[in-house]
Amino acid sequence: MNQVDYSKGARSSYAGFLLLSLVLAVIFLIVVLMPLEPSDYWTYLRIGQEIARTRALPATEFMSYASHGGSAVYSYWLASLLFLGIYEAGGLPLTALVMGVCVVLFYIFVWLSLRELKIGPVAFALILLVTALMGSNNWSTRPQVFALPLFGLSLLLLVRWLNGRGRLLWALPLAAVLWVNLHGSFALLYVLLLSALIFGGGRRKTLLWITLLCLAASLLNPYGLRIWPNTFGMIGNDVISQFSSEWQPPVNVGWQMNLFFGSFLLVALVSAFTKERVKLIWWVWFIGFGWMALSSVRYDIWFSVIMALLLAQLCSPWLQQTLDRRPILPNRVFNLALGILIMAGTLVFLPGIRQNWWAQAPEDVTESTPVEAAAWLQGHPELPDNVWSNWVASIYMSYAVPERKVWMTNRIEDYDEQVLLDNKRLSRAAFGWQEILEKYNVNTLMLDRNYDSALLQSALASGAWQQVYQNDRSVILVSENK
Repeated sequence: MNQVDYSKGARSSYAGFLLLSLVLAVIFLIVVLMPLEPSDYWTYLRIGQEIARTRALPATEFMSYASHGGSAVYSYWLASLLFLGIYEAGGLPLTALVMGVCVVLFYIFVWLSLRELKIGPVAFALILLVTALMGSNNWSTRPQVFALPLFGLSLLLLVRWLNGRGRLLWALPLAAVLWVNLHGSFALLYVLLLSALIFGGGRRKTLLWITLLCLAASLLNPYGLRIWPNTFGMIGNDVISQFSSEWQPPVNVGWQMNLFFGSFLLVALVSAFTKERVKLIWWVWFIGFGWMALSSVRYDIWFSVIMALLLAQLCSPWLQQTLDRRPILPNRVFNLALGILIMAGTLVFLPGIRQNWWAQAPEDVTESTPVEAAAWLQGHPELPDNVWSNWVASIYMSYAVPERKVWMTNRIEDYDEQVLLDNKRLSRAAFGWQEILEKYNVNTLMLDRNYDSALLQSALASGAWQQVYQNDRSVILVSENK
């Protein structure tokens, strides 16, 4: 592939830095302006709280009464402690800042990978922006966000190795130790390494030693070798696939999914007409990560990066002749100053800060987070235990009202399939809902007027439940038998 090195000109004028700053500002703003989704956050705070209190990892599920306290693996224990420490140090503003920085770091590594491929400043800015938008559905506040920079770093080091510069590969075992204790996506590191070892063109002996060290590093976790079957057990778990939308195949709904499915068509179209040839490893990664992304929504963000780097190489001649034909933004001082100002200016949009100057600022948490109702429930310990609330509310309550066990959390793997089926029937107030509540000895209901309207109406109509609290969004009912 005939490549033009844009790096010298981009560095001399900082044009690339300014364009990168604009793209990163957009990414950071999307992350911090999204109200916090409760479904992937509060339970991790509760787990971190329990680890900090006991100075040990829990051996069983301890937050829910529907799980019957079965054995449990907390592979993301380090992420849980990080979430807790960040929240206690700076609340939601610091949490949003750290999440934004993690996502931005991920795309900085993607940008550095594009530079390794000698892509020009305008082209890499456009590619980076489209790639980020395609993966934006996966930026919610959860342990996976801590893994994003590690994936980006690993990919960058392997791209450098493919270009004959593999000295920094020795950082990968350190990344593996951190990654395996943060999130189950650590297995993706070995997908990258093993495929590069087989199909890559660099110094395979060095990469073999790195791969072996990374495999050894994966055992440096509280569960040792057990972490591997647990991780693959999650991937192949039919119950998780059935009841968790992020484990299900993607459907072409929403503009992010339009970009996702369109990228496959674009690769096919460009491949048919381009004369550029890329290394086999890129096609192996494209097929492997593409297969994963088509099997589960949660893999889309990883695939988006592989797709972007492949397309950048296939489209290199067109990008050189159009987007980066001539130098742009030649004023060095202006570009540097404006880039720094743009990135610094995004900080005023953090939660807890934006409300001071923006009358219509987005809320810090979603409307479905029952903040007031949970606080009221915590202030009334005399109410009977075994509270049923929907999945989202239960996740928030696991941290907000830790003295009460909840119905279930986001750890679907901790529950029998029947519990999940019963939960779905309760949420719809299906036939036999009263028997289900009796089966689990549920004595208190905390219901969302929007999501739980069917159960709310049925419970009030039955005459067996008394309303003890309500606000614009939540209603709390207590069984008349208690």
